[in-house]
Amino acid sequence: MSDSCWHSTEELVEKISHRFSATMHVLKKRGYKFDKRRIQGQQYEYKLVIKSTAIA
Repeated sequence: MSDSCWHSTEELVEKISHRFSATMHVLKKRGYKFDKRRIQGQQYEYKLVIKSTAIA
């Protein structure tokens, strides 16, 4: 998601896992910010807005 482009739920499940939302939750706690948009019905896309500036 570091390309700042929109990524579908299906793409994230394929590349991260079916628990991509848990991964995003951890990243949000570390300072990352994401946008979410509905594309159709219950289908969504996600985009990284702000990368964390925290030191790991």
